[in-house]
Amino acid sequence: MRVALSMTLLTLATVALVATSTMGCVVNEPESPTRGVVVSGPPPAPVREERPNPPSAQSVWVVGYWHWTGMQYAWIPGHWDAPPPGTTWNAPVYSARDGKYFYENGGWKDPSRNAIR
Repeated sequence: MRVALSMTLLTLATVALVATSTMGCVVNEPESPTRGVVVSGPPPAPVREERPNPPSAQSVWVVGYWHWTGMQYAWIPGHWDAPPPGTTWNAPVYSARDGKYFYENGGWKDPSRNAIR
């Protein structure tokens, strides 16, 4: 009887120790990695352009945008393009975080694979 009581007390003590030791634990979600590259600042204002007639019914208009070359922004004029099957155009993204400016490339995105081609 004494052995059974000791085992019960030991089991209760172990459960209490585990329960109280995990109460103070905090699980932090890792921050998502910073996307894009650090650039010198925001891009200039977009250039106004005229949209010509499409060359074909399958053509998609890609609006002109500022592209980061690694040293400076360069204007990529708006143009008609033939998208790869099943993709949509995603324009570049310019953002500011933690006092820094970031540039993320645009491209044709396959929604089913969540990737830019």
